[in-house]
Amino acid sequence: MEISDSERLAISSQAASDELNWSALLAAYRLGPKEQWSGLLLESLGPWLTNARQALVEVLPYLDDEDVAQQLAIEVLGIAARWQPRCEDNWIPRKLVEDAERRVRKALKRERSRSSRAVELTEEIEAPQRAEPDFLFLFDTPIGKASPADLRLIYRVKVLGELVAALAEEAGITPRQMRQRVRNARARAGAAVLAGDEQA
Repeated sequence: MEISDSERLAISSQAASDELNWSALLAAYRLGPKEQWSGLLLESLGPWLTNARQALVEVLPYLDDEDVAQQLAIEVLGIAARWQPRCEDNWIPRKLVEDAERRVRKALKRERSRSSRAVELTEEIEAPQRAEPDFLFLFDTPIGKASPADLRLIYRVKVLGELVAALAEEAGITPRQMRQRVRNARARAGAAVLAGDEQA
């Protein structure tokens, strides 16, 4: 919908006054130079942004409190740039910030999931440049003498059904190398069982 120059002027005049309502502020931000109105919009949303920020948990060490606050502000400005509210004026700040908070919460959840997988893989599966570790700590288990990494890898592939290709991608190696790791782990785990059968 095109807005005439007179309407733009009216919005600017109203925005310049002390009695600027939320609808006018959003319209001014959408139409005018964003740099001019973004500070006023964020400042006006201060109490709502503070409450939303307190409800969001950072993902240390990747995203700290300042990163989360900045992302919340970016989401608010992104929504404000295209949203034309159809609600009562006094509901605008709450709806605007709640929508931004939901988006940031989803992003934090994705980041938390990604970082936990990275830590899990770092602990469980050696990097491609590392040689096979010396197995100083071995478990005497019903499936043989195996390292904790062996057992976890076998469990993830054979019990949880995780794809070898996905594990390989996360570990930074090829699927063929990951399949070889699984075979090696199974061989180590099964070695004691075979030895026990032979002795029987």
